[in-house]
Amino acid sequence: ATLYRCALCDSYALLTLGLLPDRKLARGIKGKKAYEDLLEDFQERLAPVHKTFLLACVTCNAFASASDPEKGFDQVKQGEYLRDGLAVLTPCDLVVFDDQELPPVYRDEASEGGKPKWRLAQGVGPAGLELDRTRTGRLFKPSLRPFGIDVNPLNLPGYLANDRDALAVAVREACAFAEATMEGQPENADLVNEPEFDETRITETQNRNERSGSKTLRAWRDVTCGGRPVLETWNEARSAAIAMSPDTTKARMEQAAKDKGE
Repeated sequence: ATLYRCALCDSYALLTLGLLPDRKLARGIKGKKAYEDLLEDFQERLAPVHKTFLLACVTCNAFASASDPEKGFDQVKQGEYLRDGLAVLTPCDLVVFDDQELPPVYRDEASEGGKPKWRLAQGVGPAGLELDRTRTGRLFKPSLRPFGIDVNPLNLPGYLANDRDALAVAVREACAFAEATMEGQPENADLVNEPEFDETRITETQNRNERSGSKTLRAWRDVTCGGRPVLETWNEARSAAIAMSPDTTKARMEQAAKDKGE
């Protein structure tokens, strides 16, 4: 697994990447070198630093359902949302602790059925990770303070902090904008449905859309929101999103707001 940060609420959580290479392969000098190469390849393939992921942030899903993220959204409810297809997907970036390095990779070294024990397996980062009590893979944010992470709590503006329904709509609109941005322009979506559009060109188009979308969403937070969580400056962030969006994206944002009310 590796760590991600939600661009909307600034929560940190684990993203499962897959099965790490078996440590039994690290026998002898050659075995250790081969094992290290396997770990590095795993990290390079599955933990790209410049890609924005759309993930089911547990905090934002609590917001989107008008629930208290600290009290009403635990492992069970998160699981129900994922299973029933109700979860919203927020723009998230993988976390690096050294600008010259890839996101670190962690291994769960807990015994079978035991409490998770995430330990650093590859890269630069904390030796171990401390999760919060929700059992959703979300980190106890203050534990990241010694590693240069801004652990200040989310400071929602009054018009969101005092109105859970307005907050739910904001999250849903932001997610609709992020999803549309990562998918790319509608004409590209039409192209991949053409019979003569081969798989190579489909992949190239999808990769191009991902790169462009990732760049746009990072600038949305870093420039429009001054590097702060999008929800902290939602009015400005929403205005910027609408200004840069085609009509199809605006329509998706409007529909997302309507869906909350149904």
